Amino acid sequence: MAIVTRSARPDDAAAILGVHTRARATYYRGYLPDDVIAAQNQREPSLYEGIIRRPGRTTLCAELDGNVVGFLMIGPCYHPEPNSEVTSQLYQIHVDPERFRLGVGSALHDAALDVWRAAEVTAARLWVWDFNTRARAFYAGRGWLADGHEDPEPTHIDGHRQLGLRLTTT
Repeated sequence: MAIVTRSARPDDAAAILGVHTRARATYYRGYLPDDVIAAQNQREPSLYEGIIRRPGRTTLCAELDGNVVGFLMIGPCYHPEPNSEVTSQLYQIHVDPERFRLGVGSALHDAALDVWRAAEVTAARLWVWDFNTRARAFYAGRGWLADGHEDPEPTHIDGHRQLGLRLTTT
């Protein structure tokens, strides 16, 4: 079963929404009440269509057997960056929880590196919840390093915070 990564199309929006809501429900479970997660997951595919179409952003999908099972979004940093070498941000990478540990996230990450290198991005940023140990281990395994920064506009969850990670892409 081969994983295919490709640029997202607007007609992928509903599938991306499904992956995103299932992934969020998995990593927020135990940190947010189920009703809050459910309410936050009430989104429309049109939100994702707009993101896919947004200039300056890249949305990639991962497919298995023709089905979208993961996606990522990258683009310019949302906030003023404390490190001048960092010129791009990994906004999110999500894999359908039923497809964890099959290489989907790795395939997407490799595709992001290709995009960054083609754009001559030498360093990238991401923010990850301190409690999301699965994501933190994934990123550490791909060379992302904590740099001591925290998201300048954090959403707090019971004292948890979003940690800054940095990757040299060259």
